[in-house]
Amino acid sequence: MSKPRSFTGLTRRRATRRSVKIVDRLARLTITVGGLATIFAVTLIMAFLLWVVFPLFTGGELEAVATRSLPPDARAPVHMEVDEYLTLCRVLRPDGVILLLRLSTGERLAEFPPPDGAPSALAVAGEELVLGFPDGTVRLGRARFVTRFLEPSEVPEEVRGLSIDAVAVHRGGTIQKTPEGQFRFQTLAVDYDPPVTIEPPSPIERIDLCPRDSGAVVSILTADGRLLLREARRRKNLMTGEVTIRLFGGTVGITETPGRPHPEWLLLAERGTQVYALWRDGLLERYSAADIEKPALAERVMVLSDSGATVTAARFANGRTTLLLGDSLGRIHAWFPVHSTEPQTPDGMEMVLAHAFPSAGSPVSSIAPSQRTRLFAAGHADGTVRFLHLTTARVVAGSTAVPGAPVVAITVAPKDDAVSAVAGGHLAVLAVRAAHPDITLSALFAPVWYEGYVEPQHVWQSTGGTDDSEPKLGLVPLVFGTLKATLYSMLLGLPLALLAAIFASEFLHPRTKARIKPTIEVMASLPSVVLGFLAALVIAPFVERVVPTVMVSFVTIPFAFLSGAYLWQLIPQRLSLRLGRWRFPAICLCLPWGIAMAALLGPPVEDLLFAGDIRMWLDGQRGGPFGGWLFMLLPLGMVVAGLLAYRAGARLTDRWTSGWDRTACAIFDLLRFVAIANGGILLTVLLAGGLTLLGFDPRGDVVGTYVQRNALIVGFVMGFAIIPIIFTIAEDALSAVPEHLRSASLGAGATPWQTATRIIVPTAMSGLFSAVMIGLGRAVGETMIVLMAAGNTPIIDLNVFNGFRTLSANLAVELPEAVRDSTHYRTLFLAALTLFAMTFVVNTVAEAVRLRFRRKAFEL
Repeated sequence: MSKPRSFTGLTRRRATRRSVKIVDRLARLTITVGGLATIFAVTLIMAFLLWVVFPLFTGGELEAVATRSLPPDARAPVHMEVDEYLTLCRVLRPDGVILLLRLSTGERLAEFPPPDGAPSALAVAGEELVLGFPDGTVRLGRARFVTRFLEPSEVPEEVRGLSIDAVAVHRGGTIQKTPEGQFRFQTLAVDYDPPVTIEPPSPIERIDLCPRDSGAVVSILTADGRLLLREARRRKNLMTGEVTIRLFGGTVGITETPGRPHPEWLLLAERGTQVYALWRDGLLERYSAADIEKPALAERVMVLSDSGATVTAARFANGRTTLLLGDSLGRIHAWFPVHSTEPQTPDGMEMVLAHAFPSAGSPVSSIAPSQRTRLFAAGHADGTVRFLHLTTARVVAGSTAVPGAPVVAITVAPKDDAVSAVAGGHLAVLAVRAAHPDITLSALFAPVWYEGYVEPQHVWQSTGGTDDSEPKLGLVPLVFGTLKATLYSMLLGLPLALLAAIFASEFLHPRTKARIKPTIEVMASLPSVVLGFLAALVIAPFVERVVPTVMVSFVTIPFAFLSGAYLWQLIPQRLSLRLGRWRFPAICLCLPWGIAMAALLGPPVEDLLFAGDIRMWLDGQRGGPFGGWLFMLLPLGMVVAGLLAYRAGARLTDRWTSGWDRTACAIFDLLRFVAIANGGILLTVLLAGGLTLLGFDPRGDVVGTYVQRNALIVGFVMGFAIIPIIFTIAEDALSAVPEHLRSASLGAGATPWQTATRIIVPTAMSGLFSAVMIGLGRAVGETMIVLMAAGNTPIIDLNVFNGFRTLSANLAVELPEAVRDSTHYRTLFLAALTLFAMTFVVNTVAEAVRLRFRRKAFEL
């Protein structure tokens, strides 16, 4: 049998050595395994992110763990609290008596009667309480759980044999053995301050208090219709230990309506600056108490829109700003005051309905907020208990305390791990399983109405200064910041990189190219932290001092390069060929020329267009919008003028210049360039003037208040970081185009520029697109430059002179602190997953476009 012949018809004489075949197979296997391993690693990262993020979207659960009968006198409390270890329960009866109960059994452990008999009104705020009496006296008090770990000598003999977590009753409290072997004693301590009498004395019908460091603010409604706002200052004599209470404040009259009783609820907001009087029919009167000596009616609003509904429960959420109202239809509404954009009230604030929770089918009988988060529990008349999250307006979980029995009192455990309710003479304890109740897709990617905000907004603010702060975990500002950083960096870096690659590949002398390209490639090795450091501490302060010059440089530097190119054409052809090796140095001289023009024109332009101070102009404090429109529309005006001139004059130019020499054509091109520039300026002036006459102002949208670390600085520095990557890959793609295509084009009479734009660039488009996508990936994932030079503010603002925060920078900033908060920690992983998904989608689309360009190149 004859040996196979190749397509040339010749028989191969030499055989491939076995060792070469083995190496070839090993190389193929290694490449295959490496590729599959890379795909597997990326998939594994994706799976890990999904595994971490998935628990964020799991639901909650309320599970009844114990139901115990209560003593007859503890079955109708007005308030209840449990301790953090779920051992004790404190209930407050309408007669002011405080009972200490064992949570697991309902057993009475201690009783604390009020010192002056039954009050006519009472209120509780955490550990603080206030009692109002028919004779017009007021008593402040405290009821707090006391925890103490016993010394070995203090442990009673009868409890030494307790097993781990077992509880024993001892001296009006409980002793529990911890897993560490310690004995924890818990009880309740109650004490009252001396009574204080209001002037003039009158029976007290309603009362509330807001604790302060030096005492409390107390609001009092008397039987004669007076609303008193008093600050109670507590002073203790260091010598005798005697405590004295002093009241001072103002008085205002409640609005009297014939046939309408006094309000059912009197509620004092945070810091005592707002007082709410609420009637069962839904009428709410808000009194401003910014000046405690002069409280005044600020607003009247109906909080119920249904005529047949009545308010059945009212309580503040954690922080005492948002008012939670339950009605007879089983719904819950959340109201809070905001600063109105069009004030209709004396204090410039108005009540808004921010959240509405769906009905449970039974009237709301009691509401209790969490002591540490935005969660709260609601009890209903049919025994239903719901656990809800305020910010997300989400029903986290639901269950039943005692079927068919109204829930008369309810409380949330300090650790949010249990809900306790009194219903039908029983004490029900329900375990809470809701690890991440504040996370939903709408909370992450849709506007949310946060407390104190005028309207729903996208906000990222994961931590606050106090426990009652509202975490704001909207990812949209971070996604927007990522896109903003990418946009400005690509806007500045992409054209420079691609044009530099085309010039180096098609026009630069090979010897010069051999020096320039390695230099630019070395630039890619500069650490991001160094660039960020220079941007934050050197470039940003410098630019802040010369903002007009920097803005003018965006016009003068391109003008310098273009005018230099047209002036080069005026050089005679023979001399131009001799000076060919000096073309690149001549081009480099255009840069300082453009900078010098910018430095020279910057101050006059600031005086002429920006009223002498561009930073005050950006703030809107002086000047009109014409100067801003002129700068923003100048590129558009130049492009439009150039296109119009090209389309209108292409044929005429061919006719006029057909017999001209090189110098005449060069002069004609220069004059045409000047005409296009003047035409573009004129067109821009007309557009800017028209928009100004129509009343449009760019300030507040695309431009605005100047911040030292802003998107312009990030765009410049990060553009500098991505230029080497894009330039290197793009130049390699252009240089890889077969030389015979260049030769054929030049031989057919095409100029080098026509050859580059019509032959080389389309053929290399696949590689150019890959270069752009790799640069885009670098910009999307950049961390240190953005972190140090962008101000790190998570806001949604197109203003090029303002800062932002990206997904990657947010991960770097908050991940060390987030390990202590599971929700925050997993939300950051969700941000990483979002960044991963954005990059994946961009790369997938880019690869599809690249393959299309590649097919077109093969067709060419």
